[in-house]
Amino acid sequence: MNKFNTKHFAFLILAVTIVSQKTYPKVFTINGGRESWIAVIISSIMILLYLMFFLKVCEKSNNYDFISIYRQALGHKAGNLLLFLFAVTLFITLVESAAVEASSMHTNMLLETPVWFFILFFVIPAAYSASRDIVSIVTITLIGITLINLAGINLGMLTSEYKDSRLLFPIFREGITTGFLLSILQTLGLYGSLTIIFPYLTEIKDKRKLFLHATLGMLFVIQMLIVSITGTLMTFEITRVNSIPYPKLLQTQMISKLRFIEAGELYVMLQIVGGWYIRYIVTFYALIKVLSALKLRHKYMIIMISGAVGIGAYLAGNNLFVLFRFLNYYTYIALINFIIIPFVIFIIYSFKKQTVDSKG
Repeated sequence: MNKFNTKHFAFLILAVTIVSQKTYPKVFTINGGRESWIAVIISSIMILLYLMFFLKVCEKSNNYDFISIYRQALGHKAGNLLLFLFAVTLFITLVESAAVEASSMHTNMLLETPVWFFILFFVIPAAYSASRDIVSIVTITLIGITLINLAGINLGMLTSEYKDSRLLFPIFREGITTGFLLSILQTLGLYGSLTIIFPYLTEIKDKRKLFLHATLGMLFVIQMLIVSITGTLMTFEITRVNSIPYPKLLQTQMISKLRFIEAGELYVMLQIVGGWYIRYIVTFYALIKVLSALKLRHKYMIIMISGAVGIGAYLAGNNLFVLFRFLNYYTYIALINFIIIPFVIFIIYSFKKQTVDSKG
């Protein structure tokens, strides 16, 4: 697809990195406490440096093939093994997306509608979208992210009067704790979803402005997530935040204008349902690309994956306690397979290319 360009790639960054931290911050605020917003700032700097490092390695070697980098750095067998682990993490991310979307809607919006119903009407349409070509994926992403951002800006203005910046302080009353360090790792793990879209780079023909547009896209994500976590803490205070599974859905219920306009839930429904749907199909398409590279393609692969995701999402999302235990583990799984392992592989690949170039 020669129309897929670096500006579209910036939208893909927004599609995969925003929704997790905005929907369920409880997983890292329990550890980070009132200082969670500082943990988000630190992890934001780290993920930006990670992205810049990866793009510079690709630019210097003139190789943007994520799958090829794995194999050249580690060899074919070891590279395929870690690519398979990467694919497993993509599958777990699909389960996370379907489970959280269904659970959040069931918990806050339609309590009498069972979780399996939401999962069914999420997984099936998403499977159809993911089975299309990259043109469809990018088109859905462009339209969806634009509408979600407009809703988010409007929502931020409507909730501003309910926020108190004094609730962010004092900070580090007990010093730098183990929980604070864990919250940095967890938010970095959630940021790790950025790596999901690296296999898309081979689809871009003209990469001259890739570094600029990707960096701008990541900076937009960073400011949005910092505003999101500070806004949540300024609205509810940390003790209350740690007792709410999906604070953004509850925050919008405070909006009231002229004593009868109370439609804040509509904004966040667009953000939650639309955001998770886009993230799901972008992840699904990346999973198909990786499995195809591993020669694990099957005629009914999309149906089988969707069925497995549906079952996994129901088992994880049907109970809030089970779901948040799963999400807690997911942050560390994503940290390892989306951040640490790729980062080590990029370093190995960079050294190998430098060695080859110096001998040449």
